[in-house]
Amino acid sequence: MTKSLSIGLLLLFAFVSCRTGRPSGAPIAPLTATTVEEAAAQLRERRASFNGARSLMRVRATTNGKTQSFRAQLNVQNAQRMELVAYTPVGTTALTLRANGSEVTSNPEVAPESFAFLRAAGLTPAETAMLLLGLPPREDVAVTLAPSGVASANVGELNVTFEPPSFPAQRVIVTRGHDRVEIDHLEVVR
Repeated sequence: MTKSLSIGLLLLFAFVSCRTGRPSGAPIAPLTATTVEEAAAQLRERRASFNGARSLMRVRATTNGKTQSFRAQLNVQNAQRMELVAYTPVGTTALTLRANGSEVTSNPEVAPESFAFLRAAGLTPAETAMLLLGLPPREDVAVTLAPSGVASANVGELNVTFEPPSFPAQRVIVTRGHDRVEIDHLEVVR
């Protein structure tokens, strides 16, 4: 084998091995409601039978005037447990954040105030993640609905807008003061 072919195969292997993997599982079916009342009932049913969801996302976060863009995978097991893995541009893991109830850990370790976004809603981090997927995690979460799903939510210090209103969510914009996070769900599965 020639030296250039060997180098090419090595680079191809490195690229493929670093690539962000798509979450495995069956796609989550959209709501079938024709009215807001039907959407509310279907979302309550989905919450009652929620047994986890995973999403491959593109995230653009602006905090303190600084913007970062990255891909991430969100794995919400239930209203108490979740995991977020943020990736580098070449697809390697940059950060893994885990939450169990209100306890949040990360690898590598980051300052606790970095999790203020997750706590600003007054929900557990996993409940906040459920909301970002388009599923109101509790009855007391104030949402505006459309027949296709959640249009917006105001929870604690967070204002959340869904473009278009849908479940599962497609594009989510979260604002808190001057901070802004834009999430594009590329794929949401069970």
